[in-house]
Amino acid sequence: MQASKAGIKRLIIISAVLFVAAQTLFLINIQFPKGHNFDEFHYVPSAKQFLAMTENQNWEHPPLGKMIMAVGISALGDRPIGWRVMSTFFGALTLVGLFILAFAIFRNEQTALFAAAITLVNNLLYVQSRIGMLDTFMFALLVWGLAAFAAAWRTGLNPARTRLLLALAGMLFGFATACKWAAVVPWAICIILLMSVKLLQSWKTSFGGQSDDDWYSPGMLGGMGVFRIMLYLVVIPVFVYFLAFIPFLFIHKVPPYSVLDFFSMQTRMWDGQQRVVTSHPYMSSWTQWPLLSRPIWYAFDKEGTDWVRGVFLVGNPLLMWGGLLALLACLWSWVAHRSRAAFLILAFYAAL
Repeated sequence: MQASKAGIKRLIIISAVLFVAAQTLFLINIQFPKGHNFDEFHYVPSAKQFLAMTENQNWEHPPLGKMIMAVGISALGDRPIGWRVMSTFFGALTLVGLFILAFAIFRNEQTALFAAAITLVNNLLYVQSRIGMLDTFMFALLVWGLAAFAAAWRTGLNPARTRLLLALAGMLFGFATACKWAAVVPWAICIILLMSVKLLQSWKTSFGGQSDDDWYSPGMLGGMGVFRIMLYLVVIPVFVYFLAFIPFLFIHKVPPYSVLDFFSMQTRMWDGQQRVVTSHPYMSSWTQWPLLSRPIWYAFDKEGTDWVRGVFLVGNPLLMWGGLLALLACLWSWVAHRSRAAFLILAFYAAL
């Protein structure tokens, strides 16, 4: 069932309200801390180097996130609001993207609004939207990519719309990866999911009592073949990813960069990631994040004689721990009822 024009208009209005509310909230006291906060020590100088078109010293990560930060610095100056304003913008986009993602999964406006509300009070988005870090840009693009992917994961969807949504998802995954390589994981999982569908279809797998709420059906993807899946989820993302490196051709350097240097940049980034083998005070394992056993002080600064300002990254315990129980409920709903919504939630949680 396609959304009506009135329904689409309503979604746009709600999205605009969510964006303005989030943007306003994230901008309050954005000037604190007054100095570089956590990884801003690395990324702000790199963004300024892109503005000056000089050799970039932060070669451990792709360039797009730092170029986005450079837009804020160019518009508002080399000061805290300039360093962080684009993060607030992309943080607000993330909240709207999560609303759209939840709507694509549940097909229910109230449930989608609830998902946006609990996202806003989970602290993580609030903190990350007020600091100049690559993760904020990467996650915003990922969320919108997953929203497009989830919208395409439907039985009976117009084949042309399915192709458009998957191409959009691929483009957004490419841009997300051009911010930070961590985006490769959800991107790869989406490819695996689509190839799994094609495998099940090749085996002529079907469920008894098929319904639109099933996570799989023989008619999914509108007859799309493997070639188109590779085009939308491999070729387009890779092409978009390398587009982010084009500004290097205009860097003031002797000899200048060429397109061939884009490939050596990838091996240099890979080598840089591989060399991070020693422990440091901010290290954590992936299990510590959902369990909240390793919160992080991004900043803890004394201001004058009466003030101490801190930036503390920790999730909302009610939501993070309660979310683990919700995952068990999703697992049951998927196994027992073949729930499409539960399947996508489990897949995206594993991806992120």
